[in-house]
This record gives sequence, structure tokens and C-alpha cells, in this order.
Amino acid sequence: MALKGGRLPVVDERALPYSHPLYDTLLQTPGLSVATAAVDLVLEWGLRNSLWIFPMATSCCGIELMAAAASRVDLDRMGTIVRATPRQGDVMVVAGTITVKMAPRVLALWEQMPEPKWCIAMGSCAISGDFYRNLYPVVPGIDTVLPVDVYLPGCPPNPEVLMHGLLRLQEKVRAARSGQPVPRDPNPGLIDLTKPANGRVGDPSRAADLGAQQVAAALVASSLDRSDEPAPGAEPVVEAPDEPAEPAFEGVAPEFEALLRDTFGVTDFPKDRAPAVDPARHVELARSLKRMGWRQLVYVVATHYAEKTGAKASPERFEVAYALRSVGAGSKVAAWRLELAPGQQPPSLVGLFAGADWQEREQFDLVGVGFAGHPDLRRIMMPDAWDGHPLRRDYPADKECAPWR
Repeated sequence: MALKGGRLPVVDERALPYSHPLYDTLLQTPGLSVATAAVDLVLEWGLRNSLWIFPMATSCCGIELMAAAASRVDLDRMGTIVRATPRQGDVMVVAGTITVKMAPRVLALWEQMPEPKWCIAMGSCAISGDFYRNLYPVVPGIDTVLPVDVYLPGCPPNPEVLMHGLLRLQEKVRAARSGQPVPRDPNPGLIDLTKPANGRVGDPSRAADLGAQQVAAALVASSLDRSDEPAPGAEPVVEAPDEPAEPAFEGVAPEFEALLRDTFGVTDFPKDRAPAVDPARHVELARSLKRMGWRQLVYVVATHYAEKTGAKASPERFEVAYALRSVGAGSKVAAWRLELAPGQQPPSLVGLFAGADWQEREQFDLVGVGFAGHPDLRRIMMPDAWDGHPLRRDYPADKECAPWR
């Protein structure tokens, strides 16, 4: 008699219409039970109850994935454990935002997973890019890179949603093994109500010339800005003097100011920003400060200013700000900046401060400022073949990056 209800069928061997010496011997052995079932049923049962996860957690949804493996939800109860290698994974759970730099790595790991394999898109960012879907570094949904079997909407979805998604995947596995058609789940990020006004890159509904229009608009946006200029023919507005505001800049330490005045000829000390130093002498300044006790490099930050026309016209330029901090009691900060023309490269500080290595590379990558004498000046955040520098003022936010977005 076969028992149904999702369990393996149990067969009463005594009711079989045939006999076999081996079966008879096994049945007569004390304490030994014998059951028969179709091999495919056993394989399907084992497959459904051993869906090992290969985690691709890149942001906050990864915390929910970790919680799902903890004691409250305990994915291990259904045979699902997390493996740290794609060669032992059955289900890739993409939990978080995927960038164009990460996408080829995700695809390479997916190709290393053995068949049969499945993918779960966990959270809004993995499904559609969510808040970041129209930004230059983000893939608008992992299903533009590899096939997705189950979508888990939410920001973030809780551990119970992941459990539900795995149960849904079990149903699809059972249907596929039994030969039933398994329709693809709809991507909730592609519902018309959630589509952005401008079509995503690669979307058939996106206008063919939209990318070129965005690039052109971004390049002239700064030159067309007249928000800080008086209207033609308008009377000048004379405003009453206000109480002096508290300066945003901390100020210059007396010994640092004396060094700048006496040795480097700096006479302008603005109240709201660091003093400007001759780029050709800034390594000499950093070396002097290091001897005086400023031994910690705090930051190297570059800023781009696009060309501006009109009454307040100004050429394109760059600024690079540096800050050192003294160590110990009474710690002080010494900050200065360099004013650079396009293409001008200030000397690198790598020879003085090891931390300048990655900080200068970051500014080169994102802003496009080169540093003369840097031993390894190459990209550190964007892909090697990335076109342009994303933190420049003339860089379009929705820049295309084929074939990922």
C-alpha cells in the first residue's frame, strides 16, 4: 500500500506478485526493513531538500540573508546551508546592488556553479537597481546578466521572505523534475508603475538618442547656469550686513601659518577654506610638516570645476586638498590646497606617506587628476576600461556602460 502526501511511497513487499530469493532473504532478516521507490523520486526529493546557497551579498540585504541562516529561521531545517564556493552551490542568492564592476565577477562565479543551478534575486536592488537604477555604476537588475528563477521584492526582504522564496524554488524543482512546464516569474521591477520616466539602458522602450541627449545636456549644464547672476536690467540688491557666520574651516595653527608665510610665501589665509600653496612646492611643505610632528595623512581630495561663462566666467580648473594631523595630545590639523589647470599633475606624496598611494589613485580614478611620480597610477574603483571620470562636474549621471547597462 503506497502512502501519499508529499512523502516517498512505502511499498508493502508482501503484496508484490513476484518473488526473489534476495528479497526473501532481506525480508526475513530481523530488524531490517526494505522499501522500494523510483530512483527519480529519490533524486528529486534529495535535490529539493539540499539546495545549498552560494551567497552573493553586496549590501544591506546580505544582513537579512545572514539572519535567515541563524537560529530563528534556520534554513538548515530544510537542508539549505551556505557554501563559500560556487563549486558546491546550487542556488546563487544575489542580495544587494550589483555594479558594472561587480557584474562580470558575478557572471564568472555563476558559470563555475555546476548544473542544475538556480538564482534568487533578493531585494529591490538586485531586482531592478531600485534607488540607484539610473546611476552610471549600477546594473538595472541582475536578470540583465544571468537568468533569475525567483524574485523576492522588498527593501530589504526579511528572512521569512527568503524562506518563502526557497519553498517556491522547491515547487519549481518538483514541477521541472516531473516534466511540467515551469513559467518564469515576472520581474516586479518591470511593472509599468515602477518604470522610470526615462527607459533603462537596454530597454526596448528607451529612445535611441536618449543617451546622446543626456551627455550633451550634461556637458553644457554648468555653462548655462545663471542662478547666481542678476537678471538683465535688474537693480542691484543691497543687503544689510549680517553677523559674521562661524567659519566652516577650522583655521590655521600658528606654527603652520608661520611656516607658510616665512618659507613658502603664502599671504592669503581665507576664513572658509584652506590656504593655496604652489603645486611645485607642496611636497616640500609636506616634508617640513612631517618633521614638525604632522605625521598622519588624513585625506587627499580632488574637486573639478567646469568652465563657466557669463558675467562670472571662469575657466575649467581643479583643486586638490590635503590634510595632515599631528599625533598625540593636543592633536592639530594642517590643511592646504593646490589650484590646478586641466592636465596639470601635482607631485605625488607616496614617498612621504604610504597612505597617499590609494588616496591618489582614487582621485585619479574618479576625478581625473594625475599625480607625477606615483608608482602605480591606475584605476582603483571603476573597471580598467571605464570611459571618463564619474566625479567630474560634466559627467552624466546616467552614463551608459555596454554591455552591462
